[in-house]
Amino acid sequence: MGKLMMTRRAFAKAAAVSGAAIALGTGTTSALAETTEAAKTQSADSQGVKKVRSCCRGCGKVECGVWVYVQDGKVIRTEGDEECFLTMGNHCSKGQASIQAAYHPDRIKYPMKRTNPKGSEDPGWVRISWDEAYQTIADNIMQIRDKYGPESLFTWCGTGRQWCMQSDAGMALELFGTPNIIAAYQVCKGPRHFASRLDNVQAYSWSEVINHSNVFVQWATDQSISNYDDASRTVVDVARQADTFISVDPRETNLGRKAKYWLNLRPGTDNAMALGWCKVILDHDLQDDLFIKRWTNAPFIVVPDMEPTGYEEQVQNGGGAKPYDYRTRLLTEADIDPSMVDWEVEGDGNPLRYLVYDQLNGRWTYWQADPADAHWEGETWAKQTSGFTQDVSRMRDDAGKVAGWVADLSEFDPLIDPALYGEFDVVLKDGSVHTGRPTWDIWAEYLGNFTLDKVSEITGVDAQLIEDACVEWATRVDPRIPNGGINYGLGTEHAGNSTQNCRAIMAACAMVGAIDTPGGQRGATNGWTEQSGPCSMLPSMAAFAFMPDAELSLKMAGNDKMPLLYWYSVWCDCNAAMEAAHQEPDAPYRIHGGMIGSGDHMSMGNARYNWEALTMLDFLFEANLWHSPTSGAADILLPVCHWTEINAFRIAQGSGGSFSLCIKAVDPPGECKSDPLYFMELSKYFGVPAFDGDDPWLEKSGKDMEIENLTIQCCQQGCAPFDTWEELAAAYQEHGTWNMKKEIPQDWGTYRRFEVGQAYRKAPHQQPAQLDINIPGFPTPTMKHELWCTSIESYYPDGTDGPELAPGFKSEALPYYQEPPHGSVADAKTYEEYPFTCITGRRIPVYFHSEHRQLPWCRELWPVPRMEINPVDAAELGLEQGDWVWIESPWGKVRQTVDLYYGIAPGTINAEHQWWYPELAQADKGYELSCINCITDRTTQDKYNGSSNVRTYPVKVYKATPENSPFGNPVPCGNDGTEIIHDSSDPRLKLWEIGAAGVHPDLFE
Repeated sequence: MGKLMMTRRAFAKAAAVSGAAIALGTGTTSALAETTEAAKTQSADSQGVKKVRSCCRGCGKVECGVWVYVQDGKVIRTEGDEECFLTMGNHCSKGQASIQAAYHPDRIKYPMKRTNPKGSEDPGWVRISWDEAYQTIADNIMQIRDKYGPESLFTWCGTGRQWCMQSDAGMALELFGTPNIIAAYQVCKGPRHFASRLDNVQAYSWSEVINHSNVFVQWATDQSISNYDDASRTVVDVARQADTFISVDPRETNLGRKAKYWLNLRPGTDNAMALGWCKVILDHDLQDDLFIKRWTNAPFIVVPDMEPTGYEEQVQNGGGAKPYDYRTRLLTEADIDPSMVDWEVEGDGNPLRYLVYDQLNGRWTYWQADPADAHWEGETWAKQTSGFTQDVSRMRDDAGKVAGWVADLSEFDPLIDPALYGEFDVVLKDGSVHTGRPTWDIWAEYLGNFTLDKVSEITGVDAQLIEDACVEWATRVDPRIPNGGINYGLGTEHAGNSTQNCRAIMAACAMVGAIDTPGGQRGATNGWTEQSGPCSMLPSMAAFAFMPDAELSLKMAGNDKMPLLYWYSVWCDCNAAMEAAHQEPDAPYRIHGGMIGSGDHMSMGNARYNWEALTMLDFLFEANLWHSPTSGAADILLPVCHWTEINAFRIAQGSGGSFSLCIKAVDPPGECKSDPLYFMELSKYFGVPAFDGDDPWLEKSGKDMEIENLTIQCCQQGCAPFDTWEELAAAYQEHGTWNMKKEIPQDWGTYRRFEVGQAYRKAPHQQPAQLDINIPGFPTPTMKHELWCTSIESYYPDGTDGPELAPGFKSEALPYYQEPPHGSVADAKTYEEYPFTCITGRRIPVYFHSEHRQLPWCRELWPVPRMEINPVDAAELGLEQGDWVWIESPWGKVRQTVDLYYGIAPGTINAEHQWWYPELAQADKGYELSCINCITDRTTQDKYNGSSNVRTYPVKVYKATPENSPFGNPVPCGNDGTEIIHDSSDPRLKLWEIGAAGVHPDLFE
């Protein structure tokens, strides 16, 4: 193969300079640019070097434009695509190092089976044929399914390798027939998408960072050293160029050091801060009254002492086959005595007509939330045609600088003024008289509990700082539109109160009208495809878009505890599934088998408990690039493709607006196959006819399916303006990343799509490129942004955990504050012994979640996990930089090293997540030595979506010594006493270099 053009030393130097530059807010990577330019010049003179435009999968984003250089059938290097408007040539350390994953000596290249019993240090892997692997999988899975029912199986996927998620979801539905899809999505973006689905539109949690808003708010995230949630180069530029940059985070982030306002709140109190912002907006009269009255259910009337009424509604994501009883205390025409209104009420009244009081005309009127005929009384809905062109003067002058069209907010016609405050007599059908109040009135009263002084007391942030930051964000520079939304991230999802955390932040955005506006909460990019990935147009490949029918869905793990999981129809609760695996073999509900693709047991719940569950299964198989901690519990391993070895398409998961391709640059080694391909081939062993030789989506040409035939069929279905994949790929090589604002201006190039009938989608996979929606509003039961969440109210009518909104009436329908269950207030007693609050999950320049621990470039730069601690605390504990320490909670203990950092408050530590040690010759790869999720309380979860409490819990910290450490060694060791790699000079790193012999060459060659 061609020789690598960058040494490990050059890589380390470039990455270090790059990180320092980003930390300084310069947005430049000059050293890295010089290094790659030198390599580029050298390779340009080489013979037979091919340059392939693609997009990177060094992290989970798969959106960063890159050039892949190929020589003699091998990738010799990758570099950033300077013409990609999202990333502008940036190619992070993870992306550059990912070539080492493709050519790692320990990469799995053939199917394998276990020969030693589970629990053995060595699983005894032996190479087998694909036919044997497929037959073994089908025989075991079908046997379990037939004996115990499909609910006894699961699939588990992580943050998508190269499109593994579609395969795992398709396998659950088409082959296993199980409702149990376990997904890291449950703790990563999923809670935000879940909450936004409750309030308005799936994934409107994404804000349009790339807009370069003049006020930029980064809340519980920092993408400056990770391209996952948005391109790091873009985020750095946006934050640096904003007139005002606000960071809301317990720790001072890398980029946050340049913020004008740092609201360093107590971990887990994001909800209180957001409600405080809502109160500031109200007190300063900064709300968008027209949006609130016309496009939220704020003016709808709540009758607290009325029995909830409604109708049968289909679940949001599951189609008509999965109904639920929709019940609300919002007043509708079906609730009232007809004499109360001055229009003719037909029959028993329409439960889709929500009443509001028109204070302008002194009468009752209504909004009709019927997708077939949605309108305000007297109006005939029509698309808004009045609007203006977006100002893009702040944006770079490149392919990303595309001006969209912003629809004006429409006026009421005929003119009404829905009341937001007041008490109104309501006569119900039985003649009883009750008092109703607008949702907004109740909301405003509840916000009275979140004065600046109170929020300051809860969060620990100075009251004046909170007010100044919020006022600057909410005070419009352009009176026509808000300054921007809130770029909020994972930190809101991990303290056991994720749903209401996210709903409160979205409420602040809605109050100022930052819903689908430039820089506001726009959601996932719409474009030419329904979703990303190869062959995702196949019905069975629609990741998470369709779940089983109602009867089977009711058997989904966790449904009994969290009924909204049935409503959401996306994932089963991981913890509930693991509990089911722990049951006795003859238990009424027990998990007996499953598969894992790109997922692992370390991401949520308690990692040790999850590992024990996996080892109890009758059968488990995994698809992966190499041996992971999870594969040690598997019976069959399947080798899969690297991102340089597969064709796929990618539409931006966030609001970046891009459409790009991952282009197969080289053939995979050995017998590796793409995830979708092995899924399709496996299907015939299950007797599923959809993937036989007559399948129109695959061209088999009378031979077994080959990876070359697994090309995207999106062109044939009209979802891209090209006739064939070859034409699309060729156009991409010339054009590069497409901007969907330019390509589909009627949708992604249009803002306030609720005004033009493009925001309403009952299923998240529906896209306007295929469907002409033409329905106003949002896909909620009320077709409004729901401050009063009718879906939560339907499933939790008693409002047990919610605030008292009227005498004797509690409700969880409004965003409400609840202390994080293991925070220092709610769990104060435990903090007497465990005095520190542990948070985790920050981005690391060279790692992405559990990935890259075996890549030498990455491991040399960051050999061990680091626990950030304030130097004041460290001094009191007698700790110095680099010391190994025990981090102990009531649920376990692990070791990490000390990293002194003034950017974290005394009393708080920040640990690193999902650490494991591939160098250890044992089945579990030493995950329990340092994986912070080994010490979490698995039973503490968000009550609505089940997301785990994996940051914000009590711990104590003390120095690891020879006396208190196994093998008398403070450095973590494997079960045989072997030290983990903890120094960049460790000679074992040489075994992982490209071309090295590897650890088990007999298995991998």
